[in-house]
Amino acid sequence: MNLRKLYFNTVMKIYNDRLSFEALYPSVLADLDDRDKRRFINLVNQFFRHFSFVEKFLCERIDKNIEDQDIKAEMLILCAGVEYFYLDSSTDYSIVNEYVELSKDILGQGKFKYINAILRRMTELEMTGYDRSSEPALYSSHPEWVTDRLVSQYGKETAEKIMSFNQTVPPVYLRANRLKNSRDELAGALESEGVITAAVDRFPDFLRVESGNAVGSNAFAEGQFYIQDPPHSIPALLLQPAKNDKILDLCCAPGGKSSFVQEITGNKTKLWLNDISQKKRVVIKLNFKRLGLKFDKLTFQEAQKFQAFEDFDKILIDAPCTGSGNFRRHPESRWNKTEEMLKDLTKLQLAILKRSAAYVRKNGVIVYSTCSIFKEENIDIVKAFLDFDPDFVIEPLTDVFLEPFKNPDGSYSVIPGVHGHEGAFAVRLKRIK
Repeated sequence: MNLRKLYFNTVMKIYNDRLSFEALYPSVLADLDDRDKRRFINLVNQFFRHFSFVEKFLCERIDKNIEDQDIKAEMLILCAGVEYFYLDSSTDYSIVNEYVELSKDILGQGKFKYINAILRRMTELEMTGYDRSSEPALYSSHPEWVTDRLVSQYGKETAEKIMSFNQTVPPVYLRANRLKNSRDELAGALESEGVITAAVDRFPDFLRVESGNAVGSNAFAEGQFYIQDPPHSIPALLLQPAKNDKILDLCCAPGGKSSFVQEITGNKTKLWLNDISQKKRVVIKLNFKRLGLKFDKLTFQEAQKFQAFEDFDKILIDAPCTGSGNFRRHPESRWNKTEEMLKDLTKLQLAILKRSAAYVRKNGVIVYSTCSIFKEENIDIVKAFLDFDPDFVIEPLTDVFLEPFKNPDGSYSVIPGVHGHEGAFAVRLKRIK
């Protein structure tokens, strides 16, 4: 398929159906070579980072009626605009002509003259560095309800740091598999295959890919590493898994956190995995198999209704959330969430945490975590739970690596734009009676 048509169709599907881009990878990447895959992924991600400002820019400079067109016409113009202003590898001629031809195919003959006129005028404009870094560009990069919430919770200065960070392209991070190598050994193995990496401060198991294709390496096939953003390892560290611990990962897919649990303990915990989606069982099993790890049981229950005739030493909850800490890596997700969804998610998060309490032994531990930076999904849920169940208390750890992320209340937060990583929240809750 024509790459630009695939780009347009994918954007429309994500936007209309509120899908994650990664969920579409199997269908949209299958027939692309490596070079086209990289360009296509970049196009779609840059679209969701910048389309709202491109719309504002074109409406102000060319035609205010662009935003009043039918959705397909408007999105076609914005696809062209994002490519033109934010990717520099295409000529003006190819962009205008190919998108005009696409408009004939997608919209029919009636619209192509309008599309042609808009796009030709677009190529006469200059979007300066000042335009791209301006306050209108920054504040239009996220839905208004998100920016309002960030400013309210963090203040204007930090909110702008978060949004600016979200506009950058994230690197790939690798977690060395402790069962098979150290971080330095992994770096050497990858370098021998032409993949250059750098150590990550505060996260001694992690490397950042500087150049090369780590996924295409023998090291990946041999299970020497797992692809993961460093802050997402914090919940497993807070769990402090030990040999023969009986552990439940209540929302486990795709297995990143629970696989780290097994790596920490040398594959010696009694691990029960659970997730709501049976569709994810293949990826969970494949990840554990590639890494050379085991688990004892895999079930597919709704976490808030989980049932078992046994209890656990430790429970890990990576709760469903807005993913607001991952708006850099998954820019489409900022447009796929609403305030109504946030309200529904907080109800679910509290229900899951309450349910898990019934299965923890005395002196046992629950680690509650999200990849959100909204307090409603994080410390507010924890406070509501502690009010509900006074048998639990927050138990912070003494860990020199995690100290920069510790909050005064004993929980842990990673804030994008402040700590230099994707956002995350985690807290260790101990059952005291």
